[in-house]
Amino acid sequence: MRAISFLAFASFTTLMPALVVAWTMGAMAPFWFLAGDAYLYLGIGEASQGLAMSFDGLRPTNGFHPAWQVWVRLATALTGDPLGAMTLVAWSAIVCTLGGVLALGAAIQRFTGSWLLALLTVPGVYYLTIGQTLHNLPVWGFFDGMEAGLAFLISGMLLWLVARQTTHPLTLGLVIAALVLTRLDEVFVPAGVALCVTFWPGRPFARRITDAALLVAPTAIAVALYVGWSVWTTGMLAPVSGAAKGEGALLQNAWVTLATFFTPFIDLREALTSYTADRAGLLGGAFRVVELVIPALFTAGFLCAVLKRYHTQPWAPVMAGICIGILLKALYNFVNVNYWHQATWYYALSMAVMSAGAAILLAPAARRLRGRGARALVATVLGGLTLLHASLWASTLATDPLRPAQRDFWLARGQIEAAVRAQEPNPQVMEFGDGMINFTFDFPVRHGFVFAGDAQSLDALHHGRLLRDSYTDGFTLLSSYEYLRVPEGAEDWDSDTIRHYLEASFLDERVKPELALFDFEMLTVARPWGVPFIRLIPRDTAQP
Repeated sequence: MRAISFLAFASFTTLMPALVVAWTMGAMAPFWFLAGDAYLYLGIGEASQGLAMSFDGLRPTNGFHPAWQVWVRLATALTGDPLGAMTLVAWSAIVCTLGGVLALGAAIQRFTGSWLLALLTVPGVYYLTIGQTLHNLPVWGFFDGMEAGLAFLISGMLLWLVARQTTHPLTLGLVIAALVLTRLDEVFVPAGVALCVTFWPGRPFARRITDAALLVAPTAIAVALYVGWSVWTTGMLAPVSGAAKGEGALLQNAWVTLATFFTPFIDLREALTSYTADRAGLLGGAFRVVELVIPALFTAGFLCAVLKRYHTQPWAPVMAGICIGILLKALYNFVNVNYWHQATWYYALSMAVMSAGAAILLAPAARRLRGRGARALVATVLGGLTLLHASLWASTLATDPLRPAQRDFWLARGQIEAAVRAQEPNPQVMEFGDGMINFTFDFPVRHGFVFAGDAQSLDALHHGRLLRDSYTDGFTLLSSYEYLRVPEGAEDWDSDTIRHYLEASFLDERVKPELALFDFEMLTVARPWGVPFIRLIPRDTAQP
């Protein structure tokens, strides 16, 4: 009965926000689920042919996490229309999230013997303790059409298999490989697990070596196959998204972390230097800092507890290895990836481990609850909090003003494209955004941030020639749905005004020096959204 009660309650509270939105918004509900970067996946799904993947339909890319991209491409083929693909992708993420909740709950019950502690899976310990302050990273955040829902499902399955204690190492290795193909930056997990299993005392060394090999071999094979495919289709060993983002961010991330956790540092820096803080920007990005730092700190503490208190448990070596993998990934992201490029879909595994670890640490207290009355009171409190947060999240989704604007922009795609083609019959656009322009329109679109780019664009970005090389290749327009919104009257801007606007915009800093080599013309502006289409006009100095 307790298992059935958990199944029913967890399913209801997980699905409630999705069902409310679906009931309210009908066929347009996917716009209320999908996050911006989901449109990168959808655009690649639409533009790809054969065994290669492509964002612009012209050059191959590997700027995605492979398992989810394969599914999104299949979804676009199965549905045959953009809205159908959006719907299938969104509901796939929702179903995966539900599966992750149930698997994680079952894992917690196996670890602790308590279905009561399994209630922590919704909305998750991270959200209950800190995430609600910043409104990020509940389980419902994985409804976003990104790979996080699938990663959360696999994370829950992995922890459940670890908790079973009798799972064969090869089975664990296959699940870990699936996790790595879903989020390539989880490659630190098999390394950590193999390390811990190898050196964990208590069993014959030969057996430990064998188990470590079985745990890591599936990932090694999967990554080798992925790298082979990537080199064959794109000429690149590593994902272009990581290469475009990961050029070092230690100092920037360290400063933002200090400013987030101790605001007086901002005043101190302003007093001692000429620095002027963008306080609104720092506050707006605080969730990106906290979702990396807090789970990492918890994982470090939980790892210490595993080493000291739970080291005799059969699951301890693998759990310790998972914790080490999470910490190595956090360190990698802190050193190499600017906070702005990190979001909730990075942290499915760390969120699952935070909930499972908290339940394990709370298990002694739960066992001290004597009598049905005490357990019923705790269950009522946890259940009431979960229902409250589920209701609030449903209301937040349903009333988010950005979602209907995105829907309306997509619905007006015919008129907007006609306006662009009236000025440029064969448009090709550089999109400095999250994929909405590419997914919405039928003309070729190349990714200006190069997260979903190609080898040539990456080389041009690194050498400060992205705009010039793209212009030479026929991509003569700039646009962005998210990051280049222009005010009323921008249609009349002259070239210098456009240049000054772009110099102060969210364009990549490696691109901005090239702006001096071009004049600009405001081709058209999609109203009321303020989305510009800007024509590049090379100056004489722009020629190679």
